[in-house]
Amino acid sequence: MELDQLHAFLAVVRQGSFTAAAENLNLTQPSLSARIQNLERLLGGSLFQRERRPVRLTVLGETFLPYVERATHILEAGQEALQLARQGVVGRVMVGSTFSLSTYLLPEVVMEFNWRYPLANLYIEAGHTDFILNQLKDGVINLGLAAAFPNLVAQTQVLLRLHDEMVVAVSPQHPLANQHDVSLGELWQYRLVLIHWGKAFDLHVESLRQMVPEPGPVLRVPLAAALPMVRQPDTITFMPRRLAAVSGLAEVYTPDLIYGWDSVLMTRPGRTLTLLEQAFMELVDNVWHAR
Repeated sequence: MELDQLHAFLAVVRQGSFTAAAENLNLTQPSLSARIQNLERLLGGSLFQRERRPVRLTVLGETFLPYVERATHILEAGQEALQLARQGVVGRVMVGSTFSLSTYLLPEVVMEFNWRYPLANLYIEAGHTDFILNQLKDGVINLGLAAAFPNLVAQTQVLLRLHDEMVVAVSPQHPLANQHDVSLGELWQYRLVLIHWGKAFDLHVESLRQMVPEPGPVLRVPLAAALPMVRQPDTITFMPRRLAAVSGLAEVYTPDLIYGWDSVLMTRPGRTLTLLEQAFMELVDNVWHAR
């Protein structure tokens, strides 16, 4: 059974005439009739009542029609899917991201990606930087968003570098909210909720605490727990400036805290991105710089 035979059969059904169907398919009438006759021989019976005008289906033809329509629709959908695949708008993108970037960067990226590529599958894994690196090495994900630690950068192919800065973040109702030139002594009078941003930053904060005689206690908690806690007016924390802004927190401007916080979008060394992965990378870049 050939596709041309099925198209000829449907054309006769829709036009109600062999002559009109032949014109519709840019065929001579004998060529069209030959296709129908070959199909009828294959099926073992007549599909049309040829003596009627307009031409009507036989019982065999009526039985066969819904299957032909379904088959041609599936084939058309398949051809469309192949065309989209060649254009790079279908497929799968596997991404790993740190919890913080999943909170303040990825929501907008994911929404825009889904709007532009509705047939593409996008999977996001969240975890700490070490987790993202291991997932990338093992091939579980193909793109990773994580802190730009030197050891991580050395093991991967960096696609984008996203610059941010660590800031002191507090509730808008905090006494120090949006205050400038706040000293470390003033800062440590409040409860410190410390999020784990890596050993290097932990050491940096500890060195700042050692600069004052009696710093207050430290609560070490995950990001998910820190966000509601820092909304209390007696609490401070440290986080990237963009995360603080998205979370509705205010900054405290402390001259002694100068700490760049870069993130990277990475893949495995020597790997070539798919068209969809390239599109995802461009969206990350656009969303980051649009802010």
